[in-house]
Amino acid sequence: MKKYYIAVLLAAIVSISANAQIKIGYMNPSEVLSQLDEVAAVEEEIQTLIETRDADLIAKSTQLQQDLATYEEGMAVLSAEARATKEQELLDRNTELEDERENYLNEIRQKRLQLMSPILDEMDAAIKTVATEMGLDLVLNENTSYGDAIVFYSAEERLNITSQVLAILKAE
Repeated sequence: MKKYYIAVLLAAIVSISANAQIKIGYMNPSEVLSQLDEVAAVEEEIQTLIETRDADLIAKSTQLQQDLATYEEGMAVLSAEARATKEQELLDRNTELEDERENYLNEIRQKRLQLMSPILDEMDAAIKTVATEMGLDLVLNENTSYGDAIVFYSAEERLNITSQVLAILKAE
């Protein structure tokens, strides 16, 4: 699937370049983001949220495990009805804990998206600024989200606009 998209992109580039000479730049957004103080602040805030929520979930999980151990120790003296009631209670608490864990993961994803969105918007604006200044028609990401290279070779290093984008973002 990834190869298909790359092939379509290259076919589009070739067909466009047959009619007019296009100028293509490339950059590494991951490198830019790794050097921004704002991203470090976002990661710190997310880490604080994770630590707080983890402590809460660990406490609830530990309590559930202790209650389960207590139940297993005393289940021989419980009636079948009392065992069924207690087992259902433990299952319900486990389900609630799993739901809470899922909500927690969603909350972290949403918070990261909320905090990163303005930074990504600024990076997008900086990319457009550099591309306009250099007369670029197209800017490619140097790598895929999986780390695979998209740009394998460029005869002109000046077409790598990573440092210019980073300079604009650090100046803001």
